[in-house]
Amino acid sequence: MKKRLIGAILSAALSITLATPAFAAIIWTPDKLPEGYTTNEWENKDFSFYSGNAIKRDTYTYYVKDLHGNFMKNATFAGGSRTDENGAFIFADGFVPSYGTSDAEIEYILSQPYEQDRWHQETLKPVNKKGISNYWYGDSKTSRYKSNWDWLMVAPDGTEDGLKYAYCFNEYGYLYTNTITPDGYMVNALGQLMIDGNVKTINPREIISNYNNYPIGYLIYDPQTRAEREATPNPYF
Repeated sequence: MKKRLIGAILSAALSITLATPAFAAIIWTPDKLPEGYTTNEWENKDFSFYSGNAIKRDTYTYYVKDLHGNFMKNATFAGGSRTDENGAFIFADGFVPSYGTSDAEIEYILSQPYEQDRWHQETLKPVNKKGISNYWYGDSKTSRYKSNWDWLMVAPDGTEDGLKYAYCFNEYGYLYTNTITPDGYMVNALGQLMIDGNVKTINPREIISNYNNYPIGYLIYDPQTRAEREATPNPYF
């Protein structure tokens, strides 16, 4: 329950199709983690939050992996967060999330003032470079999503119509636009998921299920794929 609370605090495609996306060669499995590490995904049972993160058990320090399961060392992410030479994660304000225990992490999060996640644009970067835009989503400390799909109600240009749209972010936290994502889906100039040439939307007033955050390679877009996901472990992590 506590870990679900973290997800709720920190975190806030597609019609049914018979076609299977042509997945990229993503080799990201739990056995690639060094001894003493775990993913931050309810001990490899649920992968709804924070794809790409790993936690060192004895210090509860965060690390970040790329789409191939490698630790990202000396990397800089959207919004200015980064990793050091060992791959340990550091927020943009310099804070190193090394909590000691899961309970200590929860206490720290609850002690911090709430800051709404929103879209940001790094104007010094190209609007689109080989399918990667200069948009990212998060607060002032870090991009919220890395190696993730997320269903959001506000578009990068500020448009909001009451519907949810699926957006895909790369391992550095930047939005894919006008391209094919690593797991084989098309996104338009705003980064919105396209199915059969149409933008896929979800009406949250009509759909009770919480379509929110899913790892690259494991996007959920209808009740059928949700059922399959719940019955099958994510093969990419």
